[in-house]
Amino acid sequence: MKRQLHRRPHRVRGLSLIELMVAMVIGLAVVLAVTLTYLQTASGTRYALLQAQMNEDGAIALELLVGHLRLSGYAETAADGSRLFKGLAIRGCDGGFTAATSNETFDLLACTGGAGNDAVAVRYHATLLNSQAAKNSDEKLRPANCANESIEPVGGETASIADNRFYVQNDATNDNVPTLFCRGGNGAGFSNATALVPNVESLQLRYAVTHVPVDGVVPPHQVTALVPAGHASLAPPLGNWSRVAAVEVCVVVRSQHPVPQGGLSANELTRYLDCSSAEVTANDRRLRRAYRTTVQLTNLRPVLPMPFETDGTVVSNPYRRLEAP
Repeated sequence: MKRQLHRRPHRVRGLSLIELMVAMVIGLAVVLAVTLTYLQTASGTRYALLQAQMNEDGAIALELLVGHLRLSGYAETAADGSRLFKGLAIRGCDGGFTAATSNETFDLLACTGGAGNDAVAVRYHATLLNSQAAKNSDEKLRPANCANESIEPVGGETASIADNRFYVQNDATNDNVPTLFCRGGNGAGFSNATALVPNVESLQLRYAVTHVPVDGVVPPHQVTALVPAGHASLAPPLGNWSRVAAVEVCVVVRSQHPVPQGGLSANELTRYLDCSSAEVTANDRRLRRAYRTTVQLTNLRPVLPMPFETDGTVVSNPYRRLEAP
């Protein structure tokens, strides 16, 4: 008989406690590395998105203001060659318009004054070619104001005259976010305050004014100063606003939400230059940036380069055609 050999079963050896701990540490290190990479990527992406949103809001705010300012004073002509709009085209206010006059006629606008946000009113002949179109109560297409309401001709006139006022205030319907607003004339009154662009914290304007026409000195079409609305050169009477040849526009826009710090201090994140080029530091972790441009009011200078005329010792303003008769 053959003797069967009995073998001992093979003993399975498990992981030692040390090996298990080493494996756990390596696993945790991998998870931590992946988590940190994700957080850094997400933080950078969020920062980039908020910055892009801020840049987009700034570009839209400037585009809206520049578009209306560039149209200021525009007028088509009647069959006899006279302008269909002859009134003053622009009026600004340091500190904004007073609440009581923001929806009053152009001549009754009054200024709050001070160092707050500025406001500006712009008038021009609105047509279906230079303005948005909106239907009136008779379902007819008319040029629209900044609030997208149709503008009706008034006083027997055939022209629709746009009268748009722009300013900054908190939007009570959107968590009091500072917002660029407008009111637009519609021929019978003014629209309600209409929110245009959110997260606009500041609107500052300066005006390039021409020299007062005096015989033998600087021609009146030469810009001699860049001044705020309250400067003596633009003080009443309102006729002095016909000297404005260009407008410098500056808006300060903030990000919609606080940005991740990403290892930076809050001061480093929120430091920016305002419209006066002063360095400002906020403490809410929101990005901010000042956006600015200068708009030439070409519609207010139709007689260039004709020199001003003289009749003996009397100097005639070559821009007199822009003034109300």
